[in-house]
Amino acid sequence: MWPTSIGLVGAGAMGRAMLAGLVRARPDLGSACVIADQIPAAAAACADEIGGSVGQISDAAACELVVCAVKPKDAEAALTAIAGHVGPKTVVISVIAGWDLARLAAAAPGVCFVRTMPNLAVRHGAGVIAVADDGGAAMADNVAVTILEGLGEVVVLAESLFPAATALAGSGPGLLALIVEAFEEGAVASGLSRDQARAMARGVVAGTAALLSDDPDPAELRQRVSSPAGTTIAGLLVLERGSVRAHVADAIVAAAQRAAEL
Repeated sequence: MWPTSIGLVGAGAMGRAMLAGLVRARPDLGSACVIADQIPAAAAACADEIGGSVGQISDAAACELVVCAVKPKDAEAALTAIAGHVGPKTVVISVIAGWDLARLAAAAPGVCFVRTMPNLAVRHGAGVIAVADDGGAAMADNVAVTILEGLGEVVVLAESLFPAATALAGSGPGLLALIVEAFEEGAVASGLSRDQARAMARGVVAGTAALLSDDPDPAELRQRVSSPAGTTIAGLLVLERGSVRAHVADAIVAAAQRAAEL
């Protein structure tokens, strides 16, 4: 089965999440990972957590599947190093924010790239992964997309939509975490202990996600739980008076605009 090995270049939070998710989906690859990072301690911590060995970029690039998860400022050097060591079966999955396929190809000619925008939930197989449709080349070989399906929901998009995908998939968990914090604070203010409020808020988010998997229209779910003169409608009226819906939408638009600037 392809791949028989995974290389990780960049062992930060996103790189670790990607590797953990890939190994979770394919446990047989746990001992066939090579991890490279400019900070040796980060690579070592990743190997201790997930498995595999620490190596140089050249070692990671020699694997059949390579995840490049470096920061944009470090991308040029990393891609140049990768380009000289990839094998004939190697596919490089890029999670470098702001780097489109043309820019990736210019930095590492001849390398087969799949451009993605995942979020941290890929670690648990519950992520969202946007994949750029380049009309051929990397996308023509859909084994890479098949591998990514083990990490969560894969959505193939035109590259022009990647800033929006970055805002929703990449920044969405942070925005949602702020809302969950607010749930917790309100529950504590209403008498629950911190631990009780945190456990219940976490459960509400997980349960709502499960409900939306059955009924994907959030407006229908909102209406279904809004009984006349009930508690939910009372809370919703407060949110609507504060234009919370508009503020959240504006936050996604702002994140998308920032992603387009990278």
